[in-house]
Amino acid sequence: MKHFYSLANHIRIGLLLVTACCCVPLVAQNDTVSIFSQASEAERFETSEQRFATEETREMKKKPDSLVRVQTTRIEYFTDTLTRIVSSPDSVLKQREDVVRADSLDRRGHYIEAHVGVSYGALGYSFADSLNTVNGFVSPLIQLQYAYFFHQNVGIGIGAWFTATRSDAHLGGTYTWDDQEDTDLEQHYTHTSQVIEWDEHQTIHNLGIPISLQFQWLNEKRTAGLFAALGVAPVFAVKNNYRVAKGQVNHTGYYPAWNLTLTDMHEFGVKDYTEEESAKGTLAVKPQITVFADLGALIPLTKQIDLFVGGYFQCGANDANKSEKHDLGWKDDNYSFMEEYTGAYALSSVKPSHPYEAGLKVGVHWHHIKPDKHTIVDYYDYFTRRDTTVDLMPRQDTILTERIDTLTRAHILKAAEQVEKFNKIYFEYDSYKLTPEAQNYLSSIVEVLNKVPDAKISIDGHASAEGLIKHNEKLAYNRAKEVAKYLISKGLDKKRVIVIGHGSLISNEENINHELPLDRRVEVKVVQKQSDLQK
Repeated sequence: MKHFYSLANHIRIGLLLVTACCCVPLVAQNDTVSIFSQASEAERFETSEQRFATEETREMKKKPDSLVRVQTTRIEYFTDTLTRIVSSPDSVLKQREDVVRADSLDRRGHYIEAHVGVSYGALGYSFADSLNTVNGFVSPLIQLQYAYFFHQNVGIGIGAWFTATRSDAHLGGTYTWDDQEDTDLEQHYTHTSQVIEWDEHQTIHNLGIPISLQFQWLNEKRTAGLFAALGVAPVFAVKNNYRVAKGQVNHTGYYPAWNLTLTDMHEFGVKDYTEEESAKGTLAVKPQITVFADLGALIPLTKQIDLFVGGYFQCGANDANKSEKHDLGWKDDNYSFMEEYTGAYALSSVKPSHPYEAGLKVGVHWHHIKPDKHTIVDYYDYFTRRDTTVDLMPRQDTILTERIDTLTRAHILKAAEQVEKFNKIYFEYDSYKLTPEAQNYLSSIVEVLNKVPDAKISIDGHASAEGLIKHNEKLAYNRAKEVAKYLISKGLDKKRVIVIGHGSLISNEENINHELPLDRRVEVKVVQKQSDLQK
């Protein structure tokens, strides 16, 4: 019986071993799936084997023949393919026959200036006594001159003007001649002349040759500006005269032998001199040097014609009066001792004369613009070369893990494609102001560039072929600078921005018909992106 039990125990142990050998592979396979599903993120990226053990129940641990099962989780490696588009700028020297447009913004050159004006003017003299006065009158002006501007803002001019300056003299006072001989009465007497009313018009017609230094300035939009001129002019009197409009003198004679004053007689009394031959005549005027100044607004009407509206002032520098001075009197048959009357301008009480005018003038300035011409132009045609590279990047993951970075890589590639599809931003003529449409488009560019934080961009400004080369270079740079300023204001790092102004040397590659508006643009290009978009 003892041997029977011993044999039974050996058989039971053998069956247990056979059962254990058959069951272990099946359990290991199922537990492997379970371990894959429970692996953490950190465990999936480790490159080592992990060993898992399970124990039987507490009773089996106490038994000497307890079984330990071991499972191994294996991490596999694979390789991804990443496609990148690398852009690099390049250029080639070309030649073309081009039409050089006349630069209407160039203010240098030849001008014809025509002005008309009206002013308050006078012969510019006064009397030593308060009984005699003089007033000015309205004076016209006609002016035509040629000017050459050797600088955008500075030029010289020469021409001719015609003015008519008028004054009105109002005379009064009493004049006495002692110990005069009355041949009719054979007596000596004192002659007294009292001026009751005397109005006289004096006019000088001048022809001047103005020589001036001129200044002009326009704002950036070419809508308004300033014009000024300062100079001297030799002036010549071509016609000058006086005319007594009202003239009455009361003549009296005092005879000391009789102690008698005679009035209201043939020889004496109130006399009207307006009908006399000497009531009008010619003023004695000498040439003079006149200084003048103009200042006013300049309003461009067309590319060649400007309107001037402003004021002017001119004044004689030297004494214009060359009359022989004498007291007021009227020489005739009765009073031969008096001086010949040649106008109030020749009275001995007249102070030096400096004719002047101050008033308003309007005019037009015609600017000669050179015609268009054909020429051969050398220029650099800039283009962007795009190469496609393939990078093999090693990855590691478990078999059952769907990596989230696969979706991230596709998103970055989509953003990179959007960067390469940036369009051009266009501007108005001679302007670098962004339109609302351009601002909206630039805001969308910022959203795309934020998805590729290591990308650098080149902002290239261009101008059309109109205008001066230096002006176009400055305009193109301002356009690129304005775009960069807007992108930076929307959150783009200024270290990622390169600003370049090309002037008008590079035409738009899409502008096959050479339309000028299509050359007024800014191009945004990617010149450098991160070398590894997966990091």
